[in-house]
Amino acid sequence: MSSGTAADYAWFDEKYGDSLCVSGFCLTFVRDLSPEEAFRRLGVTAEQVDDPDEPFTDHQISAHPAFGGTVLLEENGYAGTMTEVTRRLSPGTAMAAVYLNVNAHQQFVYAADGHLITGFEPDGPDARWGADPDRLLGFMRDLGMPTDEADLDEDDDDPILTAFALAERATGVRVTADHLLRPALVGSAGHLY
Repeated sequence: MSSGTAADYAWFDEKYGDSLCVSGFCLTFVRDLSPEEAFRRLGVTAEQVDDPDEPFTDHQISAHPAFGGTVLLEENGYAGTMTEVTRRLSPGTAMAAVYLNVNAHQQFVYAADGHLITGFEPDGPDARWGADPDRLLGFMRDLGMPTDEADLDEDDDDPILTAFALAERATGVRVTADHLLRPALVGSAGHLY
């Protein structure tokens, strides 16, 4: 069992605070899949990227190997939270996605075996939905996430970093800054929208 904490993901704010945290992103954790298999399930074709600093159009998504599986990173997108994506990525395994957009809208989804199990907004995790919305309550409480309205506090830690830790605990996939720095598969997720 993974024991990730929000502090384990502080590197994300340090590295991407002025870019992804401003423009928005979706980070998806997928247990036991390789980057190639994740792209295959999504119908994404890996493309040659000559200049990694050159902007990519049409919903660029990258797939990175991580401890226990793969992470998918999409700048300014939300593919990992889409029903069709959770249906394609999670059969025979589990996946969790954390989404933040430019307007600070947030979402966390957890799916297993092709079904959405639970979803919520990380800054308001007391309102959950899905086939089993309370399945992750033990992990949420261990991480100090509010699980009902009485627990909500505007001074809580960064809910996105805590959601990353929850995604790790729920899927067993741990991502570090080094994983996102390594060469990755890159392609377009535009057909999923």
